Amino acid sequence: MNWTLDQLNAFVTAAEMGSFSAAARKLQKAQSRISSAIANLEIDLGFELFDRSSRYPQLTELGKQMLPEAQYVLAQCQRFRARAMFANDFDVISLRIAMDEALPIETTTSVFTAFGQKFPHVNLTITSGSRDDVANAVAKEKADIGLMLGSTALPSEVDFESLGFFKKILIFGQSHPLSTVSTISRTQLQSHRQLALCNRSGEGREDTFSPNHWYIDSYYLICDLAIQNQGWAVVPEYISQSSWFADKLRVQLCDHLFFNSRLEFGVVKRGDRAPNHIEKWLISQLVNLNR
Repeated sequence: MNWTLDQLNAFVTAAEMGSFSAAARKLQKAQSRISSAIANLEIDLGFELFDRSSRYPQLTELGKQMLPEAQYVLAQCQRFRARAMFANDFDVISLRIAMDEALPIETTTSVFTAFGQKFPHVNLTITSGSRDDVANAVAKEKADIGLMLGSTALPSEVDFESLGFFKKILIFGQSHPLSTVSTISRTQLQSHRQLALCNRSGEGREDTFSPNHWYIDSYYLICDLAIQNQGWAVVPEYISQSSWFADKLRVQLCDHLFFNSRLEFGVVKRGDRAPNHIEKWLISQLVNLNR
């Protein structure tokens, strides 16, 4: 078959407008060209699309079946054209983002919604994992950009750009011995097991304060264990306030107990290339979101 997009366009427009003359006016072509295009399409297909026995052409049964198929082909062509024009202007038609699973969903959902509205022709891939997973995905060029909590151990291929901080708080279970203490001191914390964060390989460990400690690779698992009174921990405030843990943990501010009670988060990107215009837009949105 050798049908063309012009023939499909003539067929669809004539069917939607109700006549060949109306289709010609809409497409700004001579009516004879519309009639010829549809006739040649019918010859190529081997059956009639319109019944021309009355004043206005009517779709045949086969014409009714072929109309949505032709509309779909034209819609895909329009999408192809739009993506090609976008790529020609900006050289970006896809973006891969790796996200730290410990980040709050609320921090990014609104940004991704705005992304879809501003860049409707860009394909977006979002994956999640630990901080190591995010940094390594960017380092190995499996992701274009990463959003993650701060880490002191990053691959040499990537740079970290800070976007802001989350407040950390002290947590422990409702029946933990610390729950009976009105004012907690550093000495009392040292007397009980600490639940501290590490990466998935058991390395990249955060500093511990208590000599008795467990290293765990997930803030969410840390909170679960704290609920079971297995130890105390310092975690991002938003995690302890999530629906999974709300009202199940005892929470206290810890600014007076630790030198650093804030947790940094930011963007990781390859150090050997500058961010493109879409990545710059995304970073600026995340910065504004945290203000």
